[in-house]
Order: sequence, then C-alpha cells, then structure tokens
Amino acid sequence: MTRHARLALAALAAGAMLASAACAAPPGRSQRVYQYVAHFPAGSLAEVAARLQAAAPAAGWTVLAELETGSPRSCPYAAKVFVLYNAALAKPLFEINRHTAPFATVDRLTLFEDENGVHASLVNPRSVDRTVLMDDPRCEELAARRLAALREMAARALGGRADSAEYGQERDRGYIGKTMGVMAGGSFADKVQDVVTVPGPDWKGVAAKLAAAMSEKGPKWGLHRAFELELPEYELAILGTTGSPMDSKSFEIVRSGSDDSRSDLKCPGLAHAGAYPIEVVVRRDGNSVKIQCVDAMYRMKMYFEDAGKWAFMKNMGMPGSIAEEIRAQVKAGAPEGVE
Repeated sequence: MTRHARLALAALAAGAMLASAACAAPPGRSQRVYQYVAHFPAGSLAEVAARLQAAAPAAGWTVLAELETGSPRSCPYAAKVFVLYNAALAKPLFEINRHTAPFATVDRLTLFEDENGVHASLVNPRSVDRTVLMDDPRCEELAARRLAALREMAARALGGRADSAEYGQERDRGYIGKTMGVMAGGSFADKVQDVVTVPGPDWKGVAAKLAAAMSEKGPKWGLHRAFELELPEYELAILGTTGSPMDSKSFEIVRSGSDDSRSDLKCPGLAHAGAYPIEVVVRRDGNSVKIQCVDAMYRMKMYFEDAGKWAFMKNMGMPGSIAEEIRAQVKAGAPEGVE
C-alpha cells in the first residue's frame, strides 16, 4: 500500500470516529439483519416452497411473489424469495411514520439450497424496521410481534429442524452511520429520494404506467417488476424490482458475510437473497404523485454491510448503476415531459 493510500485511510478512519461520536445513542439489543427459521437436510427446494405457498394465505399472509433468484457463477444451487404481506401487521407501521413505512411493509422469507440441504430464513423486522422507522420506541414491540407471526406461520407450514440463529450485519440501533466516515450513512428518511414528481393526483394511473414500464428487463442488471401492492387507504403503491444479474453479483460479493458457518460452502451468498426485491413507491402527495426509492448505496448497506468495508470500496460503482437502471425505467413510465 502506498504512503498516499495509508494517509487517506487514516483520514477516513478519523472521520468515522468523529461521525460515530456525533451520532452516539443509547445502545439497544443487538440484532442482525437475517434470522434462520428451519433446516431441511433431506427436503427439496420445490417441496418446501410448495408447502409455504399453500399455507401462508390461511395464516393471514398474501404471497405477493415467489421469485427464483440468480446464483453466482458455477453455483449448482438455487434460492427462492417469498414476498409476503399481512395487512393487519403492516397497518401500525403507517401510524408511526407514513413517509417511510412503505419500505418496511412487505416481508421476505427465503428458501435456499447448499451442500447441507434446504434452509429457510427471513429478513428480521426487529433489525430492519428500526432503521426504516428511525428508532421510534414503538417499533420494537411491533417488529417483535411481526417476527413471531412470521416464524409461527413458517413453522406450521414447513416443519423441519427449527433454528433462530441470526446472521448479517449486527446493529444495536436502527441508525446506520457512514462507512469509514464518508459512505452512505444517515437517517433513513433522508435517504428516501424523489425520482420523479408527476403533476396531478392520479397515483393509480402513474402506478399502472410504471408497472408496465418495469415489465421490460433493464440492460445491465436485468431489473424488472417482481410484485405490485396497491394500498388505496394510503393512496400509494409499492412495486418491487429485481434481476438475476444483480442477485448473482451481490451474492458473489457478500459470500458468507458474518456467518462463518457458511464460509466453506460453494455459494454461501444465497443466504442473503432476502435483500431483494428493491422497493419503488408511488404515492400521492397533495396534488402531485411522487415516485420514490431509497438511496441505492444506503440500501446496500442495510442488507449487505457484513460483506465488509473493502468489498464496498471495490464495488462502489454497482449501487449507482442499479439506481440509474431504476431511474431509466421510472422515466420511461412517467408521462411525457416529466423529468
């Protein structure tokens, strides 16, 4: 490493310490981003997925999508992400923060294969919700209730050997600081970006045009519409976008992340499949309609920060190119003349 590089890293580290001190808050209980549900040494991915698809609706969950993800190069294994919605459990989120709640409204449960069989895990609402709802004290109880409901539904549907071990980035609060003092930190509300603002109140019409535009796969990351959820009571729609090239690259980068038990497996990154799809929100805002996304680098940190600082540094261009692909689709779905 050159002297210039060492000096630059020292400056970044000093900035990180200052930023951490400035944003210090009383620590809460540490949570990781993902949590295992069960393991199936002898089951097949298709069999486990069929059980979940059949049982979720009876337990109050709408299956918005069952998605096959991309896999890293030369990976012989597969993963599926179930995008789930429970209206009763989602409603209190909007009472806490109507602006950010759409980005925590859907839940994601992942089934993935490896050398040891099939595994089920979920995105931990106790970790993600407190980021999205910005450490609101009401969040903890609501997130714990949703986590328990998810686990109960999955346990009844799937069986298998139960597990509640967590993996992914460990955090003792929702606020996410900057990496090395400079990269993509701050309050979640400040990271919700208006991609396009459309004049007029017709949020349903805007959502329909955007959904059509997002049906075409993007040129680099293959991003396309994976699900659509209309919430008329809040005058908004949530669209999910994902693509196999983005999945594959993300899983190659993160590898086993914080889960050392997966470090010797052929394609350990499949355990992070619940990070996707990416949310695109269409909401009425007075006499206009806003199409919104979360800053792409910040969202990557939410779900993949356990990849490590150097992995982020080496792939800094990826979030920006993902954001540009989403922006291009949003603009294609906006009325002519709207920027």
